[in-house]
Amino acid sequence: MRDGIKRKHRTMDYWFNYNKLIKMKKILTVIICFFAGMIFFGSCTPENYTLGDIDVTSTQLAEGKAYTVEHDANNPNIVYLTSLMDPKYTPLWEHPQGRSQEKKVTLKMPFPGEYTIKFGVETRGGIVYGEPVSFKIDQMYAEFISDETWTLLTGGAGEEKTWYLDLDADGISRYFKGPLYFYGTGDWWGTINKTGEPLNSDSWSWEPDWKSNSWLMPAGDYGSMTFDLKGGANVNVKHAMLGKVQKGTFNIDTEKKTMRMTGASPLHGKPQDGIVVDWGDVRIMSLTQNTMQLAVLRDPVLSNDGAAMLTFNFISKAYKESLTENGAETNNDK
Repeated sequence: MRDGIKRKHRTMDYWFNYNKLIKMKKILTVIICFFAGMIFFGSCTPENYTLGDIDVTSTQLAEGKAYTVEHDANNPNIVYLTSLMDPKYTPLWEHPQGRSQEKKVTLKMPFPGEYTIKFGVETRGGIVYGEPVSFKIDQMYAEFISDETWTLLTGGAGEEKTWYLDLDADGISRYFKGPLYFYGTGDWWGTINKTGEPLNSDSWSWEPDWKSNSWLMPAGDYGSMTFDLKGGANVNVKHAMLGKVQKGTFNIDTEKKTMRMTGASPLHGKPQDGIVVDWGDVRIMSLTQNTMQLAVLRDPVLSNDGAAMLTFNFISKAYKESLTENGAETNNDK
């Protein structure tokens, strides 16, 4: 009798413990599924990469507060631009001779006139610019245009010089392989002429011949581009393929071999017209009495290609006419 009761109690204990175990397993399964779901949905949820807050406002980037513009005490044609911002901010200058990111920029301005600069900084949340400000140059300082760069480009003080894109309606390039070369963003006068190091690690080149790469830009009469030093630094560009004429001014940084064109852009083709960051921000890649290469930065977004220096190749009017008159061999005939 006692054995029967004991067996009954053992059987009841077994089922009690078994049911308890089942409930615990169910609870454990729910917990595991919950955390598994959290991990799954967490892995499927895109990560949010957000820029930090912009901690500088446009009104804070005012002259005298964020930067200074000062004329040299002995030569007022020399202008110093100095950032007063904390070093954690990269200064961004847009000035008459191009763009710069240095804390202090020195401008050597040869011609009288009123000029504009724009100062900005790169913050965690993006780029912020202040309002443009102007400064005046009262007199001409001829020494600043005595550098050979000015003479080769314009013919010298009181002179003018006309340039053509090195491609004509017959598809002939007279000096270069074609009208358009490509270089890396680190390339400039120094790397092209073997006189300096690249500006950054992006240094490369592609110099396509036009006959094998005519898709780059069609053959045609692209017009002319004339630079002069007649009472100022002036440029007149007749964009025959684009159907427009531009009259503007220019300024050269002879040390960095950059040029700022205002109101005009270098001669170029329609395929390149809408894919450049700033047509006025020009690098002089090479310049001789008869040939010139001017580069502008290709926009990687607008072009659907990587950033690159689109380098347009030019020949002087005198050089083109001398070859035409003499029936000389062109680069396409070589």
